[in-house]
Amino acid sequence: MRRSLLPLCLGLSILACDGETPAEPGVCDASLEGVSVGPDCAVAATVLRPAARVDGAWVRPDGPCTAEGEGLRCPSAAGALLLERDGARLRAGLEPDAPVTVEALVLEGPLALEGATGWISNGFHSWSQSGVIALGTLPDDGALLEAIGARGDTEVLRTGTELSWEYTLAGGGETAMLAGAVGSARWRPWVQVGYAAAEDGDDEEPARGLTLRLGSGGIERVAAAAGEPLFGEPFRVAFGAPEALMAEHAAALPAYDSSAEAEAGWNSWYELWDTVDEEAVRANAARAEALLGPRVDEPLRIVVDDGWQRAWGDWAPNEKFPSGLDGLAADLSADGFRMGVWLAPLLAAEDSDLATEHPGWLVGGATYQHAKHGTMRVLDVTNPEVEAHLRETVARIVGWGYDLLKIDFLFAGSFEGERTEDVTGMEAYHRALSILRDAAGDDALLLTVGAPGLASLPYSDSWRVGGDIALEPFGAGWAWLPNQARSLAARYPYCLRVLCDADPPILRDLPRAEVEAGAWIVAFSGGALFLSDDLRDLEDERADWALTEPRVEAALSGAPAWPEDPFGVDPPRRLSNAIGDHLSRGGASTHVVPRVWRLPDGRRVVLNATESPVTVEGTEVPARGTVVLP
Repeated sequence: MRRSLLPLCLGLSILACDGETPAEPGVCDASLEGVSVGPDCAVAATVLRPAARVDGAWVRPDGPCTAEGEGLRCPSAAGALLLERDGARLRAGLEPDAPVTVEALVLEGPLALEGATGWISNGFHSWSQSGVIALGTLPDDGALLEAIGARGDTEVLRTGTELSWEYTLAGGGETAMLAGAVGSARWRPWVQVGYAAAEDGDDEEPARGLTLRLGSGGIERVAAAAGEPLFGEPFRVAFGAPEALMAEHAAALPAYDSSAEAEAGWNSWYELWDTVDEEAVRANAARAEALLGPRVDEPLRIVVDDGWQRAWGDWAPNEKFPSGLDGLAADLSADGFRMGVWLAPLLAAEDSDLATEHPGWLVGGATYQHAKHGTMRVLDVTNPEVEAHLRETVARIVGWGYDLLKIDFLFAGSFEGERTEDVTGMEAYHRALSILRDAAGDDALLLTVGAPGLASLPYSDSWRVGGDIALEPFGAGWAWLPNQARSLAARYPYCLRVLCDADPPILRDLPRAEVEAGAWIVAFSGGALFLSDDLRDLEDERADWALTEPRVEAALSGAPAWPEDPFGVDPPRRLSNAIGDHLSRGGASTHVVPRVWRLPDGRRVVLNATESPVTVEGTEVPARGTVVLP
């Protein structure tokens, strides 16, 4: 990983800096209360103090803070608010005077970031809308808590103005700031950057100054005993050049020690949907070998997606697979293919055998409403019987010959609810992913989908970086492509730590320029190259449009492309979504997407997601088009 040349100065107001070789060594400002963070010791860009939400109300320091080790101890109505520091990592805490229920722990303070125009608003999981938006006024508590509590499709279609999950990059001027969590063991971590709410006669946002908030929780309810410290998640804050900040943050993230390399193949989902059957898989495997096989060096991966199972929760092959999944895998493996299969291991349809026969296995008060299949129940992984069931299910499927598991809808495992053990949703999520990882074994690959990025990294070989590239009710269309690119740009640090799957290039129906643009977006991810049209009906030339040598090489490189201008010249006020664009804009995209992407080998590609031609560095790029810069 690349390391920033700009120093990180973290220190108490009365302590010397201990960052990486400060340009001007010195003592941090002694007049500031809190932990000061800035590009060097002479500049405190923010001064952070702890706060907490306790029994439904915010509590903040109500007197002078004092140094405690390298951290702070601040008096409040609920007890001692704490700021713990471990090198460059900071976390908020509370040591209550009496037993309380803690809902959130926060570090907050003013932020000086000259010339800043925008910030990354990251969605909670793979499909959630993510991208750069303009800096605006911080929401009130009601809007913040509503955004923290949103789940399912409501969260996916977020506008992003209330908070960014897990991390953000803010900037647009000479210096950028990255603030992000490096853990999510108990709480959902989030970040806010914005202007303070207006007071009478003061409606100019820049005049009010920016605020930075680093939050842990908001919907959790954690009991804290008197005199026992309770801490939030650890965060990093740093200032410098955007690309270096992103790489440094990536290096600090926990991740699974995977030896997986980017793979190529075919996935059954994006045209066959859940009508997939054994005959279609066999025929498409042969066509994939003809179209894609000669262009790659490794055996192709064939992934059987949703539609093979009896029901969600009842993970046995249905009548459309007369050979069983084991027989199918045996035949295709003998033909030189590697096999993968989809499942949603943490959900069960309300009328499935699992849900009706084992009601005690389900999380109380937690459901997910699937747009097509109705109410889904969430499995309680803290129940030992559920753990044994998941281990048996995963081991059985791997034993059929499927050493890639595309595990989907994982976000549901983080829902709050009544479980056998009193744990938060995030604690349950980590328990679930640990079980699945262990049951699959080190030789199997886990592709995590619909999955929170930070919490999934310690268990994933690859991670879906964005939303679906086509939706069954609408089919294929241009609107989904810029959505994928915007997510990829917003999640660059994660793609430095895990193989990012940006979904397949869609080859059918789209004009040639859009097929090529979709193929470049996949190439920008560097993490996979799967086809997903029904190849039996596809003209060979459409594969030729997408699968050029430079795109194939980049898609399988194992490293993402860098979006050179992450903030752009005019960030939007809020995030749009592909469904809205498809329905109300005739497929034209309102997404603001970085234009110039630099591949790991140094080549630079322009992606023009607008409806008009643009000229970049003297090169004209057509609407909805891509061009490699000379």
